[in-house]
Amino acid sequence: MLRLLALSALLFSCACVVSAQVTPSSPLPLVPSDSVLRLAVDPARSLGQPFVVLLQESSFRVESDGRWQQRNRRAVQVIDESAARGLAEQAFAFASSHQTLTIEWVRVLRTTGIVIGDKPAQMQDADVPAAMANPIYQDQRVRRLSLAGVTAGTVVDIAWTVKESAPPRPGDFLFLAGLNGPVTIRRSLVELDVPDGYAPTIVERNLTVQRRDDIVNGRRRYTWTSSDQPGVRGEPFAADSNGVAQTITVGPRGTWTEIASWYHGLSKDRYALSATDAARMDSIVRASGARTTLDTIRAVHRFVAQDIRYLSVALGMGSYQPRTPGEVLSTSLGDCKDKATLFVATLRRYRITANPVLLSLSQRPDPNVPSMLQFNHAIAAVRDGAGWSFTDLTAESIPYGELPDAYQGSFAIIVGDDGSAQRVTLPVRPTERNISTLQLTMQIGADGRAAGRAVERAEGSPTYGLRLGLGTSLDSTRRAAFSRTLAQRIFGAEAIGSARVDSLVVFDGRDFSANAQISYSVVSEGLIRSIGSTKVLAVPSVVRGPARSFRAALSELESRGARQLPIDASRILAPIVHATEWTVTLPPGWTVDVPANLSATSFFGSYSSTWSQNGREVRVVRRLQGQRGIFGPERIAEVLVWLRTVGADDQDFLTVKPTAAP
Repeated sequence: MLRLLALSALLFSCACVVSAQVTPSSPLPLVPSDSVLRLAVDPARSLGQPFVVLLQESSFRVESDGRWQQRNRRAVQVIDESAARGLAEQAFAFASSHQTLTIEWVRVLRTTGIVIGDKPAQMQDADVPAAMANPIYQDQRVRRLSLAGVTAGTVVDIAWTVKESAPPRPGDFLFLAGLNGPVTIRRSLVELDVPDGYAPTIVERNLTVQRRDDIVNGRRRYTWTSSDQPGVRGEPFAADSNGVAQTITVGPRGTWTEIASWYHGLSKDRYALSATDAARMDSIVRASGARTTLDTIRAVHRFVAQDIRYLSVALGMGSYQPRTPGEVLSTSLGDCKDKATLFVATLRRYRITANPVLLSLSQRPDPNVPSMLQFNHAIAAVRDGAGWSFTDLTAESIPYGELPDAYQGSFAIIVGDDGSAQRVTLPVRPTERNISTLQLTMQIGADGRAAGRAVERAEGSPTYGLRLGLGTSLDSTRRAAFSRTLAQRIFGAEAIGSARVDSLVVFDGRDFSANAQISYSVVSEGLIRSIGSTKVLAVPSVVRGPARSFRAALSELESRGARQLPIDASRILAPIVHATEWTVTLPPGWTVDVPANLSATSFFGSYSSTWSQNGREVRVVRRLQGQRGIFGPERIAEVLVWLRTVGADDQDFLTVKPTAAP
């Protein structure tokens, strides 16, 4: 993993990235506590907000070599008791080897000015534990503060400073700030202090205030101040990028080529295989039976992705510089950059053009701010004709040439052989190639017992979780547990005990050439029920459709006021084609009342439910397909209409007419 270092505080909207001492900055124009308390609000007029930010200040002083110091202050008035527990526990992360964190003060006060406490009840520095599944060993520590006396009506006032020097890439830094947030902010001040003549990259988005530029003691100071910014409530299906969040992003003046050149300097000598390492990789390719270039690429990919276990030791320059292929092969361990380097080195041995790619796992990098600190992940690109195929060597369940959904469409740079940077937008897999299907065929006897078989198939993103779960062979215990889970999904929790799944056939999740398909037999004793004198056929849970979840979403949307935030179509319906087909053969002479067909299409996707009856055979096909795209908040009316339409398509039972056979 390429480490992204950040200082974070609970509920604070400013973060900075990249310790030796740095020249102290002038003190923040900190507002005295009595002045802060004059900003306190009437709780009765702030109902619906758990707390209100009375004062938010951040002063960032940076030197041309990338050393920086940031001082922060945040004063929060607790409105609702539900927020007290969270505000009473504060946490700050920092890299102990090169960052210095100082808590300037912690105060808990009543709005009348009475001081309840002027220090934490408990404070402790602790290491961040390495995760067991994908361990990352690093020098990051967390300072935890537990505060006493935090209740509704109190004010929590905290000031802290972080100092950073010796940035991994000289001159690089990243400063992020926001002027509004999910709750009201009474006063906000952001200050950027740079040497006079130094021109940082500043990106302002959606600001409602103008910044002030001044020269003070030979330094240029940029200041943003705002008052009474209303809270921006989260809304269902909201896009991450919008025209509402007021943000300031600051980085160095530079180019992405400078970033690529720096990384190239750290990694360029890591792409040569020793004779021993080359022989091992050759044996792996031979054992795969590779006959074509694509076969070779896939064989190397499968080995690196699945047989090299993920482990990151992100200490010092190990956060950014990959280990040699020999080190990775000898230990069978590596992180993202280690795995990508081994993959690229091996393909280059076979004269296949391949290069490392820098990107972010956790956020969408801003292409306008060239900073290495926007990246925390590395994958690989392989020349494919005039274009590139991309692959993530840490994603062991994703085939070569596909990428996790999280960063499809995101900005990245390909690091060239000469240290150049090619800016790219990572490819997005079309919805039509992400497919999940279920075919459930059943026959019902006159005694109401139903038996049949289910076949599930997947392509694209729906296969990833399935492949991961089937990456190891199912022993008897796991097979039984998997079968119980399938039975519950098919028939619902209420059917457990009267339903079962057996004869389970699965594929090898590690074999990327195997079709992602499972099949199994199903039996249920309780699909035919009596309600008074009427017999009904219970529709299996997996066939009932999404009506209830859509009605819940409709209710949530209708309970809100005017829409503020843009709509992310993929958060209404995932960009996947889901198709479910249920075919049931009834006893001779039986019929059912078949529901009406329904279809609904909108800008974010489509839904259809088609019923038919042919003699004893009843069939329903439900199809749900999402789309991608960001759309304006005014289109929420279309969403409501669609949700209302599809929410009405809800059949738990079909009325049975057990007419005697002729």
